[in-house]
Amino acid sequence: MSTFIFDNQGQAEVVHRAELPAGIQSKAALLNALSDAFCFPDSFRSNSDAMEECIRDLSWFPAGDVILSHQDLPLSQDLPSLSTYLSILKNAVEKWNATGERKLFVIFPPQTESIVRRVLSDK
Repeated sequence: MSTFIFDNQGQAEVVHRAELPAGIQSKAALLNALSDAFCFPDSFRSNSDAMEECIRDLSWFPAGDVILSHQDLPLSQDLPSLSTYLSILKNAVEKWNATGERKLFVIFPPQTESIVRRVLSDK
């Protein structure tokens, strides 16, 4: 199974669906959008480590699967930050799939697949 899904539809039966809008080009905007979409706890510190911790936790959600859907590829002009973001998502997906507690599905539009794969392979 691939870590990410590259599909415009991204339909799945899930308990929670987090949608990120198009055009996110700063790390601060991405962290704010993720915090809003995932309803991160008030203790969220708005940095990459805290984002990773929250995405790997999700204990405030009811039991069930979660989907994170992207309208485009955020941070596309900031490859180091994009690489960090994709690595965090990849690790979170793998963690949730391994535990069996719930699944985390991360969806990107199909046209982003080659960029995502290249950025992750450069890590």
